[in-house]
Amino acid sequence: MREFRISRRDGLTALAAGLGAALLGTGPAGRATAGVGGGTGLATASPKDPVGYDITILNESALDGMNAILFQEMPQLPSDAVTLAWMSKMCHPSTTVEYQWTIDYNFVWGQVGTLVPGTQFVAGQTLSADLTQNNLVTLSYVKGGFEFGPTSSSGKNGSLIIKEDDTVPGPGNQDQGSVGIGMSGAGTFVVPTLTNAGVEFDPKPTYWVAFGSFESSEVMDVSELTTPAQVSYPDGMTSAKAAFDGKSWSISYGN
Repeated sequence: MREFRISRRDGLTALAAGLGAALLGTGPAGRATAGVGGGTGLATASPKDPVGYDITILNESALDGMNAILFQEMPQLPSDAVTLAWMSKMCHPSTTVEYQWTIDYNFVWGQVGTLVPGTQFVAGQTLSADLTQNNLVTLSYVKGGFEFGPTSSSGKNGSLIIKEDDTVPGPGNQDQGSVGIGMSGAGTFVVPTLTNAGVEFDPKPTYWVAFGSFESSEVMDVSELTTPAQVSYPDGMTSAKAAFDGKSWSISYGN
């Protein structure tokens, strides 16, 4: 399969060629597992009984007027992908913020196609996904609105693939939107829509905490965040506590 991380133009043709018979519904289907293993912070998804995680963020600094932000990063992303502030709340000095989530993926689309830092992504549709049984979906633009088709297991095992058909508006069209993936019901990474293209996400996310001004679901510029730190849950651990003293983070884990 062509690497959609490099270029998505002509992606639908490459997608069809690469998947072959899988696009006819003969792709493998199975059950993925859920968890974060090996202390790496990498997540895989399960369509059943997703594992629950939580983090408590403590502001032990004098930093005020900023949000405690939880976001994700991936080692490889489509070249035009942007990172969203996954979860974000105001966290004044001497206060705490708690976030909870499960490792269950979803496809998302929004109406806004200009994805600059500070742009608010609003999901028009959120569709459950997983890395084996529901890993491919088609995006169309019908009668003035985007819509996903049904998901299938015809994609590449371990990836989440979106086919954008020839009705989808692209660059220069005032109706251009955005499409991507999320976790636990909220968007994490999105790209501007393209006509007759395809996009592949290879979900191996790591979790990060930081302070910043971005609200939940806003497009972020990671360079504008204050002291991002990776949160890597060790095997068997599902709870974390992250304290910021103004210079660095102290992160501990438990069950």
